Amino acid sequence: MAKLNIIVATHGQFGEELVKSAEMIIGPTENVYNLSLLPEKSFEDFYKEARAIFEEIEGPTIALVDLFGGTPSNVLTALTKQYDHKVLSGVNLPILIDLYMKGMTAENIDLERIVQESFKVFNESMILTNERLEV
Repeated sequence: MAKLNIIVATHGQFGEELVKSAEMIIGPTENVYNLSLLPEKSFEDFYKEARAIFEEIEGPTIALVDLFGGTPSNVLTALTKQYDHKVLSGVNLPILIDLYMKGMTAENIDLERIVQESFKVFNESMILTNERLEV
């Protein structure tokens, strides 16, 4: 049974901290990889780091990026021509946890289905809490 690989690629250390936050809730993770675009890294450096991850993993993979059109998004999307993976922008904690739980428990990983379900999770994760508050 193949597990889902998740690559979290973000500007700064946002992705690393997001994974740490997820682990506070779900425990230690496996098959989760971080790519951090830091100010001292060039586009080429980031691209090489991303390729290195793809060279060491196999199986179904989803990349979660922070900002559509940014370097992490552009690099991971460009790599879809060489590697079979999906790229979702707008990473947040609910999406990461949901994907991880589905990816670790599914008998068969259907990337298309998981991606479609992620849109629902994403849309439902933003709530105006003032409207939910009972006074």
